[in-house]
Amino acid sequence: MSAVLPAVVCVCLDIRIWSGQKKLSPSDLQLSESDLPPQEIATLGSKRLCDPNALSTLHRIENRARDCCSKAGVKFLNGFAVPKSKAPELLNQLAELQKDFQQEKEGFLSLYEETIRAWAAAHPGWEHILRTVIPKGVVESKIGFDFQAFTVSEPIFRNEDAEEGSDGQVASAPSSNGLLEATHELPATLFAEISQDARASWQRSFEGKAFVTRKALRPLKTLLTKLELMMFLAPQGIEPIAQRIRQRLASLPKKGPIAGNDYAIVAGIVYALSDVERLKTYAGLLQNGLPLDEAAFLRSQDPQPVVEAAAVETELPPNEAEPEEEPELATVSHTTGWFGW
Repeated sequence: MSAVLPAVVCVCLDIRIWSGQKKLSPSDLQLSESDLPPQEIATLGSKRLCDPNALSTLHRIENRARDCCSKAGVKFLNGFAVPKSKAPELLNQLAELQKDFQQEKEGFLSLYEETIRAWAAAHPGWEHILRTVIPKGVVESKIGFDFQAFTVSEPIFRNEDAEEGSDGQVASAPSSNGLLEATHELPATLFAEISQDARASWQRSFEGKAFVTRKALRPLKTLLTKLELMMFLAPQGIEPIAQRIRQRLASLPKKGPIAGNDYAIVAGIVYALSDVERLKTYAGLLQNGLPLDEAAFLRSQDPQPVVEAAAVETELPPNEAEPEEEPELATVSHTTGWFGW
């Protein structure tokens, strides 16, 4: 823990967006209290006072902020553990998104009453439910974009703060144990996040296909960047994976679709990453220097036809034009590791 905590910055997001809803009351439905079941059995739902589309841009900005944090770090202490080398870039991104959020918030509030009236007018016959308007000041307080960045150090406790067990051994203070546990879980958290993103990529771009366009490589390159950024968490387990993926990507042709054996290798890598247990197996094979064919991961789950590249050159979907040339993969520097795999 003493080596990891100094290497990261904790970034926490505090983004609030008004739901646009309010709890239904019996009078909204022209009911009396006696017409309703006891609250321990059921409660009334909510009514939507505002067009959800009026708040959609705020939600998109929130999603972009969380995506930026996820790409730069791993979840930790209700936020994200981000390598110190990456933190300035991430904080600049969040500052820009904060400006966009504030601008969109001001635009929404400037049209707030008009938006509420338009929503009620779009639902004739239900105006009696939608006539209740929440004051603009209350809504304003429910919309905000803040973030905090801080470092965490290992707590130091006096001997009298520690607890002595029944066996006479002195145990660490509970808060210290909690921080230690959260820190040691970071490699497992990283692998879980890598698997989740790889699974989404597999289902979206690879499953059931015999070839892909170069666009399908972008999520894999994003995962590679994240692995290299967070390599210091478990270098023995992560470095062989990152090196292997980089080598495989570098060996692909610079233009055209990915098909045939190239497709089998790339799809096999994505499939291997898409499950935590398969990812651990992949890491173990690479770490021990054993012969490895990524296509074997693919064959083990569902054999797919191999299509030669020349056969699919003219079969690309019309909306998926190939880029002229793939940019070179960026190399990410990382901190010396601490965690044994």
